[in-house]
Amino acid sequence: MTELEKCRVEIDEIDRKIIELYEKRMNIVKKVTQYKIENSMPVLDSNRESKMLEKNLNLINELEFKKYYPSVLNGFLKASKDMQSELIDKNFKNVK
Repeated sequence: MTELEKCRVEIDEIDRKIIELYEKRMNIVKKVTQYKIENSMPVLDSNRESKMLEKNLNLINELEFKKYYPSVLNGFLKASKDMQSELIDKNFKNVK
């Protein structure tokens, strides 16, 4: 096995772990969405997003990776907000 192949195997394993955590995260987003529906709250909480970015950037030890993290977080946040919007729309349609 070449060094490239070894690296790819490691990346595949990391991706499996990321997917597991992603699914866990999205299940929690469902709970957040239910709370927002019950309390008439909007999907977007830009203050929370800013705090998350700042907090998470401080957790990254490798300085060269920090500049790439905002796009990673933005991807997760976009998926979360998209799902929240869909769930809220479905809930609204079911209430009518």
